[in-house]
Amino acid sequence: MRIGYNRDKSEEYGSRFGAVILAAGLSSRMKAFKPLLPVDGRTAIEGLIETAKAAGLTDITVVTGHERDKLAEVLARSGVSEAFNENYESGMFSSVQTGLAKAGQSGKEGYLLMPVDCPLISVSVMRAVMDRAGSDAFAVALFEGKKGHPLYIPACRIDEILSSDGQGGLAAITDRYADSMVRVETGEEGCILDMDTPEGYEDIKKFVAKGFAREKLELLTARKRIILVRHGETRQHEEPMFIGQYDVPLSDEGREQAAKLGQEITGLMAEDVEAELLGMDKFGKKPMPAIERIYCSDLARAKETADIIADEINRTYPQLAEMTGGPIRVRADEGLREISLGSWDGHPISEIAEKYPEEYERRGRDIYSFKIRGAESFYDMQYRVLAAFRNILRNDDAKDIIIVAHSGVIRALENNILGKRVNDPWDPVEKGSLHMLEPFPEKQSEKVHGDKPMNMNDMTMEAVLEMYE
Repeated sequence: MRIGYNRDKSEEYGSRFGAVILAAGLSSRMKAFKPLLPVDGRTAIEGLIETAKAAGLTDITVVTGHERDKLAEVLARSGVSEAFNENYESGMFSSVQTGLAKAGQSGKEGYLLMPVDCPLISVSVMRAVMDRAGSDAFAVALFEGKKGHPLYIPACRIDEILSSDGQGGLAAITDRYADSMVRVETGEEGCILDMDTPEGYEDIKKFVAKGFAREKLELLTARKRIILVRHGETRQHEEPMFIGQYDVPLSDEGREQAAKLGQEITGLMAEDVEAELLGMDKFGKKPMPAIERIYCSDLARAKETADIIADEINRTYPQLAEMTGGPIRVRADEGLREISLGSWDGHPISEIAEKYPEEYERRGRDIYSFKIRGAESFYDMQYRVLAAFRNILRNDDAKDIIIVAHSGVIRALENNILGKRVNDPWDPVEKGSLHMLEPFPEKQSEKVHGDKPMNMNDMTMEAVLEMYE
């Protein structure tokens, strides 16, 4: 979906705002000079410059550093200002400071900060951010809650940024104003796509080739039965812990729960296995292929649960091995991991609350958007999980898709399959149990949702933590 914007406001945008494009980095992980990589018929740097101009911006500063000479012709032809960062090897924050020191001289109300790594930022996204920009608050573009670019920096914060020693980077400064930051939902995935790695660049090229959109989940899941399994009970700790990607094994109770799940799932599969053996479903049509694999998070509690379920299915239906060329296999995928809690992971809640009282309180106020540096927000986790899920659906033509994961992951998958988001109400799945989504939407709603959906914001912190283990 492309958001709309006011085409008649170009002069206002140009008078109030400027742009800073960061193009000084070493491109070490990309192993190619990112500013000059072709994207949608133009080089990345040319595309961002042209888009900023189309959005109405006339004061555009490009920060150069590594291989500066290669950009000289492009910048001269584009008529933009250059800010050369002599210390580009020290990291991105030095380029932010260099760019703002130069751009800030123009006296604009604020500036859109954009890395050349993100070449698909559109005119409508830039204008949406400028429409919401104020004189003293940071603003950022979002896609389905996940932060992207541009980041709007009000002029009143430039001195604070320039005087910083760089500890914690720009995020250390924006975090101070997290409660006042304006979050602009754009509906455009391009604002979060980057080409920091060759894989990221290939993904961007595919995204452009498909018309700047991903496949709709309702199409990818059509005719499929999605079985979402939460791992069994885990080894208990002496006090409540933050357990996101902290790796803990199943308890004896958890292994028993996994065995019962295997029995439950074999029962659900009975009709489809019979159809596969007969070569005909109950409607007299050729059945969809039999299941060949179970997908799971690569964390121990999910992997062990999936292994137990797979063993149960293989014992109950040895015929499947003959049809599919071998027993059902388990495929672990780190994309299905629980939310990352960074340095908080694996620590007692009481310890974190005492050590980081402000952050702990802020997380309670906005649990979906909150994250500490090096961790994920629920929106970040949602995006990662959906990418992994789409990849599974593209490459598996079986009717039954079994995913063994964690509460947060299942919440993100289930809500999105049903046309909602991770922050929408959801009926939690207990440890050692499952939610099944039938191929037909009307059945999905009946199967999954009760009369009193539970919202995370209405729960205690301890209850929330238990949900996404």
